[in-house]
Amino acid sequence: MSSSRRRPSRRAIAVLLACGALAGCGFRPLYATGGDTTEFDEQLASIQVLPISERIGQLLANSLRDNLNPTGAKVAKKYTLSVTLNTATADYVIRKDGTASRELLVVYGSFIMTQASTSANVLYGSVRINDSYDVGESPYSVVVENSDAQSRAAREISTDIRTRIETYFRRQAKS
Repeated sequence: MSSSRRRPSRRAIAVLLACGALAGCGFRPLYATGGDTTEFDEQLASIQVLPISERIGQLLANSLRDNLNPTGAKVAKKYTLSVTLNTATADYVIRKDGTASRELLVVYGSFIMTQASTSANVLYGSVRINDSYDVGESPYSVVVENSDAQSRAAREISTDIRTRIETYFRRQAKS
């Protein structure tokens, strides 16, 4: 028998069967990045994000609103999302002369999603993000780097909270 006419191995057949089974079960990866990020979901759009204090809170609130309702559709609010943030910065890397060359930004957040009609808490959790940035010679560069780190942290927290909310709604739909 020639090598070009080999029969498929059992392993290859098993992989093909597993792929077919996953395709039929409704499997959808939570962290997929190749899809349309502006997909409208009425449940997510029905969440009202309450204002969050401080600049990083404003960045987070805007990011959450954009992530939960990317099209800006007018939808009746069924849920309220409340987020509380705490931030801290610390020297992360120290130069030989005792000055910092890198700083660490730690953002800790807790969130509660309540149902508007009953005021019952339906989902709560916490998230922690660590981000670091270079400390340059110019004070202005430190302000800019800190601002960029806050923006990155807000986007990451927003993505994490949205993923948890999506998971909650999927579990509710199955039960």
